Amino acid sequence: MKLAERQKAQKIISRIESGEFDENDIDNLFMRLRAYSFGNTVFREIADFVAHNDRRDRGRTVDSLEAFYLSFKYFGEYVSPKRSLNINEPFPLYVKKLMKYQALKADQSELKKRFGVSSRRLISKIDSTFSEDRKGGTASLKKGRISRETFEAVQFLLGFIGSHPAYDQVTILSEMVEVLAKNKLAFDKDEFLAQGDRITVCILFLLHDTEFEFGGPKPGYCRVSCEKLSIAHNVRFVDGEGNPVDHSESFGQLQVQGHVVVAYKDSEVTVCYPLMVTNLEVEEWCDESLFKIEPISEKAPNYHHKKVQFDDLSINVQGQLSAAGA
Repeated sequence: MKLAERQKAQKIISRIESGEFDENDIDNLFMRLRAYSFGNTVFREIADFVAHNDRRDRGRTVDSLEAFYLSFKYFGEYVSPKRSLNINEPFPLYVKKLMKYQALKADQSELKKRFGVSSRRLISKIDSTFSEDRKGGTASLKKGRISRETFEAVQFLLGFIGSHPAYDQVTILSEMVEVLAKNKLAFDKDEFLAQGDRITVCILFLLHDTEFEFGGPKPGYCRVSCEKLSIAHNVRFVDGEGNPVDHSESFGQLQVQGHVVVAYKDSEVTVCYPLMVTNLEVEEWCDESLFKIEPISEKAPNYHHKKVQFDDLSINVQGQLSAAGA
């Protein structure tokens, strides 16, 4: 790293440790260290996005969105209409790609127990079993046959729709610390991690309302969300005999959700899943400008719920997500 770049990064680190930083400092730190990530793939993924913050077409996020999209594409074309996949005949190439994604998402201990393979070994078997006709968009058995073990493993892989976050708060922060250490930058690990929640808010803000090209009919996109967008507000709960009961409800934790559009029954539907998860409680890290209290419905005007809305966002001076212009 050039001395000038090191000095700039060092100043940013000092501001972060003091708590006197904002989202621009976090963006700049990723930019400064983008070329010096030392194999920390999650750090590099975020740094690449800072550098190219329009549509992205590669990386862990794109792979995660594509895997989720292919799962629902297969569901719509085979599972829902109860149509069998005949692997003795050429079949859509995307199904082979889905098999490999599913192998990475499957429980590794279950793969070992049931089929005696790791995910990487199973992916290798899939590649050696099925050839690809990229021009025709199909895959087919290489030798016209498949081992029983591989066949049963493929059946297992195509039997579930799984989604796993591409990254989480703990991984992001640990990789940031790793990158700082590898570059021999001066920092206090405890002081830096003490600002981890605020750093994570800045990363959520960075990823909000972003688009990714993953090969589907429409781009995938990311939005900040949470586990529950609505909770009961000032509602009195009783048991079957009319006695008051304690009721506690929470919005849960902040996350980034990945959204993809899939064709289903002659129409399009948007499905989503947690792409990035955090440890941040919504009511602690969201400004009041994001909340709204209103009746549950016109038919129940006396029963209210509290909603959180993640539309146009900004970050306030306390480091919380807030409504833009609030």
